[in-house]
Amino acid sequence: MAQPIIGRERETAALRHAIRDVAGGGSAFVIDGEAGIGKSSLVADVLQYANSLGVRTITTTGTLAEAAEPYAALHMLLYPLRAGITNLPAPQRRALDVAFGVVTGVQPSPLLAGLAALTLLSDAAAERPLLVVAEDLHWMDASSEWALRMMARRVGEDPVVILMTTRNSDMVETPGVRRLHLGPLDESAADELLDGISGAPTGPARRDLVLRAEGNPLALHELGRSAATADRTRDRPVVGRVEQEFAARYAELDQSVRLAILAVALSGGTSPEEAARVAARAIGRFPMPTWTEQASASSLLEWMPPRAIRFRHPLVQSAVLLAASPSERAAVLRSLVLEHQDDPARTIWWRAELATGHDDALADEIAALGEGRTAMSDTFVASRAYERAAELTSDVVNRVERRIVAAELAGLSGRTSEASLLVQRARDEAPDRLRAARAAWIAETLPTGRTGLAVGDLGPALHAVSEMQAAGAVEHATDALLHLAALAWDHTAQADPGDPMLVVVEALALPEDDPRSLLLAARTEPVARGDRVRELALAAAPTAHDEASAWLLGYALNLVGEIDTARVLLDRALASMGSRGELRTFPQALMGTSMTTYLAGDVARARVLAEQAASLGRDLGDAGFSAAARCALAWFDALEGEHPDAERIAGGTAAGAQVLRSSAMRATLLGATGLAHLLSGRAADALGPLRRLFDPDDDAFNPSFAVLTSHDYVDAALESGNRADAEQRLVDLERLHARWHAPMVRAAVDYARTALLPDDALEATWATLQHERWPIPYVQARALLRLGRRLRRLHRSTTARAVLHAALDLFEAMPARTWAERTRDAIRATGERVPMTGQHSIERLTPQELRVCTLAARGLSNRAIGEHLFVSPRTVGAHLYAAFQKLGVSTRQQLPSVLGPQAAAATADQLATD
Repeated sequence: MAQPIIGRERETAALRHAIRDVAGGGSAFVIDGEAGIGKSSLVADVLQYANSLGVRTITTTGTLAEAAEPYAALHMLLYPLRAGITNLPAPQRRALDVAFGVVTGVQPSPLLAGLAALTLLSDAAAERPLLVVAEDLHWMDASSEWALRMMARRVGEDPVVILMTTRNSDMVETPGVRRLHLGPLDESAADELLDGISGAPTGPARRDLVLRAEGNPLALHELGRSAATADRTRDRPVVGRVEQEFAARYAELDQSVRLAILAVALSGGTSPEEAARVAARAIGRFPMPTWTEQASASSLLEWMPPRAIRFRHPLVQSAVLLAASPSERAAVLRSLVLEHQDDPARTIWWRAELATGHDDALADEIAALGEGRTAMSDTFVASRAYERAAELTSDVVNRVERRIVAAELAGLSGRTSEASLLVQRARDEAPDRLRAARAAWIAETLPTGRTGLAVGDLGPALHAVSEMQAAGAVEHATDALLHLAALAWDHTAQADPGDPMLVVVEALALPEDDPRSLLLAARTEPVARGDRVRELALAAAPTAHDEASAWLLGYALNLVGEIDTARVLLDRALASMGSRGELRTFPQALMGTSMTTYLAGDVARARVLAEQAASLGRDLGDAGFSAAARCALAWFDALEGEHPDAERIAGGTAAGAQVLRSSAMRATLLGATGLAHLLSGRAADALGPLRRLFDPDDDAFNPSFAVLTSHDYVDAALESGNRADAEQRLVDLERLHARWHAPMVRAAVDYARTALLPDDALEATWATLQHERWPIPYVQARALLRLGRRLRRLHRSTTARAVLHAALDLFEAMPARTWAERTRDAIRATGERVPMTGQHSIERLTPQELRVCTLAARGLSNRAIGEHLFVSPRTVGAHLYAAFQKLGVSTRQQLPSVLGPQAAAATADQLATD
């Protein structure tokens, strides 16, 4: 076995430990450090160690040549596992087939491709533990890098180790991925390294070399080759010194050899014969037949069997590109274009670089490339194409149009800085009102932290939409406004974000029954137009089978307080978005569906959806959305009595803190705080935060959340001796219900009325209530718990037990464990003996375990469950194993009876929407 790498004993031990224990569970690492610091040496050691233990290894590397090719690195990684692609679920199989060019179609999102790759890795690892190595993330195509990072966060239950390397040392820490930063070697390690190098200097020359190398292993190897190196590199940073050393060796070669090497650098890889032809075409003579040996002797190139050449280190390629003169670069590019003149697709970027001034024909060709890449969802290459096409376009209207498209696509591909520059140039040159408005809209929606939306001000975005509408671009304006409606909930501090949008919506003059119109009406006037929106949306719901209609109608119904139909439609839209790996609306859909699912009584699934949203926020690198998802989780934590921690929820980021200042998030935290106080026995403390939600003069005023937390406020008022406050809240709710007949409002009214009943009406109320199904089961269960407690205090124990058992059934089905235990305590107070744990210990399951068991009870395989939950089949198996231990069962066939009728009903609802 090879000895650990000098100076990297700690990192070597950590990686070998992960490989040695891989059978017990997976792990992920990212090694970062400057060029030449030893990342590749550490990887080579790990690969050798893995092979010695029989662990299968697959590798990929990011390259400059393929940085613009979507899924190039992922294709290289998964190629050895390609036989397993045919066994993947159909959506995942098609995703990889399209991504890898096996079939034509729209490029899959990194979310879907990553999930497919994760399943493929899990399948392969089931046969033999797996080490996955992905080097040079900094040069990897964006789609592959996104998919790899997504997989790295999800291999904890699989016998898979993922190891990534990058030069980017300023990256954000990723949960589930351990970072190993490689710093400079200390003097002792540098000396030890030099001792193993033949001809290394000694004495004062060695001390000088160690100082100049600054602990960089590659520098220690390369800077000692020439005494002249000391003078020409002493004042440069260490990586620059190594790069300049390579450049100096390059400059010492004959020009024909230099041009052949430059051809290799510019083409991204070519054969020795082709490189020689390119050089000959550039200067009129071939390099010597031994040119590759000369390049190899200078440590610039190395041979790869059988007849391929490559750069010895990535710094060589960058050194060559920096050292080549503009005239040499242009000559080689022209020669490459002639060499591949029958392949215009390959030469298009070379021709684009050679072009000077305007060239409309070439601009049209590059724009067509951008259009094709857009159709394939390859936003990175598409944005680059439109950007270069704009530079070559002479007509100002077309130029600005292409620049706007480039900016929008750059934003979608995560290149925010580039998008900001592009959109500013478009605004400066905009020839008309429409394009100025479109550029302003894109600028406002970029996550730069310097926009109105970033500080909760919808004004600039709405002005841009108004300008689009005024310029006659109704479809552009409508799409923009729908996007704004979807994200306004966590981007504005206003209690009703619809108010400033109303004028813009009315100006669009959309048909009243258009699903887009219904969503905008629900966002702008949920009370005044809520009943009409419900009527039209419910009428359209039976035919809303496509994703867009299901999303628009479901979200509209969600906003106006409809629950059951909203859940069916949102589940349908969510399933479609998930199968496509859609990323623009999917995060918002997860959050909206989570709240609707909670209202419908499935707290476990609601929490799982919020956890998926939080995970997706991490995948997307969106600190603001991640904070919003954690805020939703805090709402569910409050059901168990846990107080929200705003600082933790914000995640220590400015974006997270800003999101928590939005009206919906502030209301969520106040509602969670009030409930946590109530469960802690501090009813008087709960009144303050809950009252703020329905006080129009308070900056936390939020009508929707005021309705959703009314039962908590009524309980807090009654339990703190403030009955008059509870009675006034009922009056306010009844006035609201007279104008807004939403099921959500009706449930709030019914709760307050039940809580305020006189003692002599309690049994009659139970006689009616036991046959009713409220639209919000949680609120109904709370009403039954209060009713049962009051009956017990009146010594009507038999009726009280019946009422309390009805409440317990509802709480256990959700599950709401703390409330279920409180209900059991109330039953025990009637004199009935109740076990300390609930039926089959269901409440011991985590939300994810309960969700997995529910899907397994439907008959879904581990693989199908993994598709639903965006985890690997192995992770599903781990959840089932843990759940079986807690439930005391041994087969999936036992799950339906253990989970009970409520779970079966939820299963039926899911089947109807999948």
